[in-house]
Amino acid sequence: MKKLLPERKREKPQIILTNLIDVILLLVFFFMITSSFAKDSKKVPIDLPHASSAVAIDGETLKFQADKDGNVIISGQIIDLENISSKVADYLAEDRSRSILVEADKELNYGRVIQILDLIRTAGGINIGLSTRPGSEK
Repeated sequence: MKKLLPERKREKPQIILTNLIDVILLLVFFFMITSSFAKDSKKVPIDLPHASSAVAIDGETLKFQADKDGNVIISGQIIDLENISSKVADYLAEDRSRSILVEADKELNYGRVIQILDLIRTAGGINIGLSTRPGSEK
């Protein structure tokens, strides 16, 4: 008896790697980009003062954080006041007009904030900002 349809050879199932490679490549890009945002993101709990005229600073900045006990912190590490000048000088070696930001707790002694600002200025810092929270205090 003659068959109406010829018999086909059964092909073995194959995994198509092209789509899998594309997905893995997108995941690698995603993790590379998100990890670049996470650098130096160690934050110390600092209660910043409010300011109604607060403006966001764009671009790269060197952040000094000062907690209410007077400790100065860079990238999650407490540093001595004597080391502030060397950190600023290293940061400003490429461009003297790079931004420096000081985040000081609102309960910190005002004299300590001035001392930190003075050390930054004597090391060559000219573009210095004080970090605040937007809005008025309630």
